[in-house]
Amino acid sequence: MSKSTLSKEIHKELEKINDRIDRKIIRGQSFQKEARHHKELLATLRSMNEEDTILVPKRAKTLRRVKSPVHRSLSRGVMSRVLGFGVA
Repeated sequence: MSKSTLSKEIHKELEKINDRIDRKIIRGQSFQKEARHHKELLATLRSMNEEDTILVPKRAKTLRRVKSPVHRSLSRGVMSRVLGFGVA
């Protein structure tokens, strides 16, 4: 059974359990068994999703580098440096 099919089946089962839990709450009955099963199914879904995300590599964020004032002044060229220092 593929992961997508298993995921769909688990979601269907969760809907059924949620319905049973709601009915028991309305009747005032204990729903401890259903809650435990619901919790186990959610854990299974989470572990399946974690396995999928582990296999997919995440892109690293690139850092914006801020140029220093010295680097900026050097990149403008010789004439702007000379004129910028007031030695014209």
